[in-house]
Amino acid sequence: MSPRDAAVRQVVLGIISFTHWPTTPARLRLCVTGRPNYAHGLVDTLQAGSTPLDVQRIDLDDPAIATVCDVVYFGDLSDDERNQVRAAVAGHAVLTISEHNPSCVTGSMFCLNVDDEPITFDINLDAVARSGVRVQPNVLKLARRPLTP
Repeated sequence: MSPRDAAVRQVVLGIISFTHWPTTPARLRLCVTGRPNYAHGLVDTLQAGSTPLDVQRIDLDDPAIATVCDVVYFGDLSDDERNQVRAAVAGHAVLTISEHNPSCVTGSMFCLNVDDEPITFDINLDAVARSGVRVQPNVLKLARRPLTP
């Protein structure tokens, strides 16, 4: 695993460990979709805080994405594909994290800045508010908020 993949894993697990779902699952299900470049560290079973995390690959157009995933991590997607994910998880308590979404205004709650050293992230507060999950305020303070056009 590359140092960048390991850093992405650390940031993703940190975000997940400070997120709370309406009903606390015994195991969280992280789904990787799209064309990620830095998801090599997100494999098999991981630990997010004290919660085990099962990782699986899922097709972008899988209609079950909102019911089989508590977290969706996606790589490079077009705007239409990001909107597809957003529509699929609407109304479900699903945390979304993207690796290539520089504007962070469509389709994801957290947008990783993988070119930064160390890796940083932006946050879409509107997406967080509508998601059904709660993120501890200290994590929100660490995020860079994208500028609105």
